[in-house]
Amino acid sequence: MVTVVVPVYNVERYLALCLLSLAGQQYPNLRVIAVDDGSTDSSADILKEFQDRLNLRIVTQKNQGLGAARNSGVAAIEQTDYLMFLDSDDALAPGALHSMVSMITKSKSDFVVGDVTRMKGLTRLRRVDTRKFFKAGSRTKATFLDEPQSLLDVTAWNKLFSFEFYQKSAIKFPSIFFEDMSEMTRAYIEAKTFDVLSKTVYLWRVRTEGALSITQQTNATRKLEDRLTSLREISKLIKDAIADGRATEQHWKTFCQRIDEHDRKLYAKAIPGSGKLFDELLATR
Repeated sequence: MVTVVVPVYNVERYLALCLLSLAGQQYPNLRVIAVDDGSTDSSADILKEFQDRLNLRIVTQKNQGLGAARNSGVAAIEQTDYLMFLDSDDALAPGALHSMVSMITKSKSDFVVGDVTRMKGLTRLRRVDTRKFFKAGSRTKATFLDEPQSLLDVTAWNKLFSFEFYQKSAIKFPSIFFEDMSEMTRAYIEAKTFDVLSKTVYLWRVRTEGALSITQQTNATRKLEDRLTSLREISKLIKDAIADGRATEQHWKTFCQRIDEHDRKLYAKAIPGSGKLFDELLATR
């Protein structure tokens, strides 16, 4: 059985498309747990409309944030073989579950990670930040030690986990922005092996309507603080892994490269002086 946890919060415009992508998987042993995280729009009604089309359980809670909603969904699982997360404004690519389950059942790895395509309106774009990781092609029984580029792929939603591994690793998302970055890094480190599927399994929506740049966001400073919190935790995980032989200096170089090419640029214009904070983080090595 595969269980997909879908956190839901005020996504009435996209939720039906998300759920249709699950129904379209035509996977015979699929359970969906949707966690309504205190939505105030019509999201709850849309979920109810899909209960007859999907093996769908709805969990309702007061708004606690994305990380808490994911944790609540996992806590509601009674039994499953595999676990996946799907954000409610995104979608699964056709055949994604079949491809991922087929791969992991043969390899017996702890999880499988698939490629992601960004959706911006009707346009689909490859993710630039993870291109090196997936460009090497599909492979099974990979290890963190041999795959420094895995540090470029630290999102929760393009991975299918062995539920036994997920529980054993005690993965739990913190209540901050970028809640998955450190936990997914830890998953890579703790996995005995993982599989890489170079085909697109996940469609990640970049919202265009009403979108604000970081400079326009009132919570930009909070987001920077949370990103730095996650990056500090990742830094510690990498240094500990190097110390016990599960990582090399190349992992640290990849981490630094990721910060310079992505995180630093994201906030450079938005928050003057933010570059010093990233410098301080990297100077801890």
